[in-house]
Amino acid sequence: MLRKLITQAASVAGIRVAGTGLSILVSIVIAQFFGAESLGVYGYCVALMAIAAVPISNGQSTLLLRTVAHDGALSGTSKAMAAMGARAAVIFAATAGFLAWVAIGFASTDIAQLLKPFAYLTVGFLALALLCDQISAMRMAAIRGIDRPALAQLPETLIRPLMLLAGLVFVWARYGSADPVTDLPAIFAALAVAAFVSACIGQFILGAITAREKPTQLVAPDRKAWVWSAAALAGSAGLVQLNGYIDLLLLGSFTSAADVGYYRAALQIAMLANFGYIALNMLAGQRFARIRAENDIAGMAKTATTLSRLALLTAIPLPLAIWMFGEPLLVWLFGDGFTASVLPALIISLGLCFSASIGMAHSMLVMSHQEKLALLLTGIALAINVALCLLLIPSFGLIGAALANAAAAICWNGLLWYFARLKTGFDTSIIGLSPRAVS
Repeated sequence: MLRKLITQAASVAGIRVAGTGLSILVSIVIAQFFGAESLGVYGYCVALMAIAAVPISNGQSTLLLRTVAHDGALSGTSKAMAAMGARAAVIFAATAGFLAWVAIGFASTDIAQLLKPFAYLTVGFLALALLCDQISAMRMAAIRGIDRPALAQLPETLIRPLMLLAGLVFVWARYGSADPVTDLPAIFAALAVAAFVSACIGQFILGAITAREKPTQLVAPDRKAWVWSAAALAGSAGLVQLNGYIDLLLLGSFTSAADVGYYRAALQIAMLANFGYIALNMLAGQRFARIRAENDIAGMAKTATTLSRLALLTAIPLPLAIWMFGEPLLVWLFGDGFTASVLPALIISLGLCFSASIGMAHSMLVMSHQEKLALLLTGIALAINVALCLLLIPSFGLIGAALANAAAAICWNGLLWYFARLKTGFDTSIIGLSPRAVS
């Protein structure tokens, strides 16, 4: 089991590393070709889009993952669940687009002013990308559920950023003007095309590796149960997403689009410390659901500890590299002015190292049907994050946002670890305490 776990983790992490590198390259291209303001607007809109995708991408998709992993196959029930999610995805994309258009019209922030001249085009492209992302998330969950984690993430992790990079280069060669107002619609058009192409490729892969089976006919009790379960899962995941982006979003309310661009660069560099954790967490959900079904207590404890230790091992090098080489590296990658990103990147990466040492406590709670508790704990962490952001950002700007990010991560993961141990009996951290009885 350990050998298979490490092999799968290595393949998933390898794709994740490549994808993270491509994602950073996207930001580098936007910063170098179109400027810090364009990067700030892009990062802000992508953060909002990720939050809008939560009900399907993290709610319905997590429910689908749990169902497919438990059954060991993409059954008719799973396909009915996915079809229901696809219909909801259309509604969420349309609703989010309308709300975004209204918000741009009324907001007075620097980012809103840059978006106003082409609000219709920008919102349309973002709504299309959001729809594709939600469909892709459900397809990714289905493939992960049948224990093909590396293949699951291939379209979104590699193909999409490559398509986006090609689109950005084309936009720059054809239309580039270093004026954020005129560049932004073309940048978001490239994003929408990349999301659409990767979603189509992902659906082709899913069809090629799964048996053709008609969806089960839904009955009202099933639909109601799925909606409530997905809502609880989405609530928890939504708070996770909001917790991850609230510092950037609040920063955009207090500072300029350029500062948001600097902070976006800091976040992306710091997130390199998290690539191992994210890759391993993609394995954790399926593993925990399967081992729980088999009632293998020793296997569960060993898996949880191994995952956390591997995650920490991959996280530690990044803050050391930022400490020694951060300033020249960020200036070389993003351009002059991005020295402002160095200290925030270091602070955030240290917080992520603590998160890695705690391990997959959130996945342990969710896969043990403790999603409501996970939701509550994430809400507490979000409240801490918001309070610290409002306290620190007005006085300290980027540094204040980074401190709020790291402090909230430490509080959240500490709470998750304690309650995962209390409710499931398993220690998800690097310590590896023996399983305890749960009353």
